[in-house]
Amino acid sequence: MNPIVLANIISLAGCLLMVAIGLIRERKKILLTQCVQWIILTISHLMLGGVTAAISNIISIIRNLYSLRFRLTLPVKLGFLAVQAAITAFFNQMGLLGWLPFLAAGSFTLMMDTRDTKVLKLVIIFGQTLFAIYDISIKNYTSFAFDVATVISTIIGIIMLLRGKNKPEE
Repeated sequence: MNPIVLANIISLAGCLLMVAIGLIRERKKILLTQCVQWIILTISHLMLGGVTAAISNIISIIRNLYSLRFRLTLPVKLGFLAVQAAITAFFNQMGLLGWLPFLAAGSFTLMMDTRDTKVLKLVIIFGQTLFAIYDISIKNYTSFAFDVATVISTIIGIIMLLRGKNKPEE
């Protein structure tokens, strides 16, 4: 089987888990399911030469597991970002494109505990847009399609939030 096709089939499994996460209510189960999702996506990224995305996924797994036991303070977040930046710098062979997963995961790491839903949704749009560019560049068409769908659904979510706030009280 063509390695690009196989990697995209594997990616589909990870993307379907990403969608399923939206249905999970418990934080612990969400974080653990994300870890499984990232393991699957790491395999597909590595098959397609997306080393820096794999690095981003692995650091995100470690971050999630850490956050299940300990509080993610700003110094801890910065520590995760420093490690990810160093590893990305060492392994990156894609120039600026190779930094997109770092920027996406880094922005999410810094803002993941915000209480403002609109801010979190904007960070998700930013990160998924960066991953869409990265995924299409490594021929991860399945992930690209899910990245675009996530951006669109998140924009719709922001519009719904804004319309809900602008409705007159009854």
